[in-house]
Amino acid sequence: MVKKLVKIVSVLLLFALLIAGVFFYSIYYSVDHVKLVNETISSTKIPTSMNDIKIAFISDIKYHGFMKKERLSTMMETLETAGADIVIFGGDVFTSFEEQKPDSQTVREITSLLQDIKAPLGKFAVLGDEDLVSKEAKQKVTTILYNSDFEIITNKKLQIRNGSKDSITLIGLDSMINGNPNVSKPFDNISSDEFNIMVTHCPDIINNNEINTKYLDIILSGHSLGGQIYLPLIGALQKSEGADTYSHGKYSINETKLYVSNGLGTVNMDMRLFARPQILIFRLVHEN
Repeated sequence: MVKKLVKIVSVLLLFALLIAGVFFYSIYYSVDHVKLVNETISSTKIPTSMNDIKIAFISDIKYHGFMKKERLSTMMETLETAGADIVIFGGDVFTSFEEQKPDSQTVREITSLLQDIKAPLGKFAVLGDEDLVSKEAKQKVTTILYNSDFEIITNKKLQIRNGSKDSITLIGLDSMINGNPNVSKPFDNISSDEFNIMVTHCPDIINNNEINTKYLDIILSGHSLGGQIYLPLIGALQKSEGADTYSHGKYSINETKLYVSNGLGTVNMDMRLFARPQILIFRLVHEN
């Protein structure tokens, strides 16, 4: 009887230690340690001048909530180690803008950190739903991004070159929440012979039948934070409007790859499990 009781107590103790370890990891480690997720994209449509170019995608900073200067500074140092040639931001600089409006010191902090990001071929951004929650929020975030040398590509298409007339195409689409996405204008004269990247904040906009994915090679989005708590076989515990269908990781939509970033920040609770903050790094390879 005593041996059986000792065995039961031991199992319960081990289980309690496991649960405590999971909580410690989720609260004290996972939220601070950003992960570089490396993907190699090979295509005959990538010009030789863009061979070996690296594109970094960051999203959902959620500054002024749980995200403070020290944490973001460390994450930006990790980004710098990737040696990205192009940096793309997928929206949501702040969180709960209307509840906790950033003061001038906060604006200076985030501007300085974003300005320090190096990208010889350019820095580009779309706005997220939190950036568009009000006219004041949009103006503030737009100014921060402009002063940080980001070009906002809302409902725009542009070509990125590397010392050659050959290029890849970058398409920015406004957020489906609080925004006004124009699904026709950026696709004018788009060619399926070119390597085309679309960036938008909410991944579920891809459910819009007016978006012809046959012209798109990859789509980059954020918004979901990967669910923050993501359990194998169960999935994201926290889903949100705009990321209900596509909430975590990589998806194949016909021939197009959709990447949903976990982002950098957290909301509601400063906790992550199996959904660490991440920076997506894409290495482009010209395929003969």
